Amino acid sequence: MKRPVRTTIVFALAGGFLVVPITMLLSAYLGWTAAFKLSLWADMTIYAVLLARWSRTRLLSVVFPVILLLGTALWPHSYAVFFFLAAGVLCWIRSGICFRTAPLRTLAAEVITVLGGSSLVMLFGGQTPLSWAIGIFLFTLVQALYFFIVPAYRGEGRSEASVDPFDRVMEEARRVMGSY
Repeated sequence: MKRPVRTTIVFALAGGFLVVPITMLLSAYLGWTAAFKLSLWADMTIYAVLLARWSRTRLLSVVFPVILLLGTALWPHSYAVFFFLAAGVLCWIRSGICFRTAPLRTLAAEVITVLGGSSLVMLFGGQTPLSWAIGIFLFTLVQALYFFIVPAYRGEGRSEASVDPFDRVMEEARRVMGSY
């Protein structure tokens, strides 16, 4: 299993378990909806940092979309706008900033993952804190499909992670021996 897929699955588990307790802690100070939006914003910010790391993109590149989402999270009575913008920011960061590959494949991957994950949230999330945790977990879990559709590593057919260390050393030795 590729590293982004595995980490996204672990992140889905952590996000599903932690967003609701963090919301409950913050809701004493901010109210439930503002605390929930800030918890989701924090979850998206951590995922944006992970995406930037995997694609070797500068962290500064994802700051503007994350701040834009924070502004919407802090704006009162902007629930639907926040959720639609969060999905848009996720697509923007993942396909527009971090992984710029084949546009048609990227568009298909975004449609499948965002619509699939959103439909699972609509199906399971919304009634109780437990259902929201399950919905967040399932949404993030579906996001792991993106890396099956669009390869996470750019390169000459092989990723740096898939090259065996022994093969890499042998290639370097051949290059050194060939220069004499």
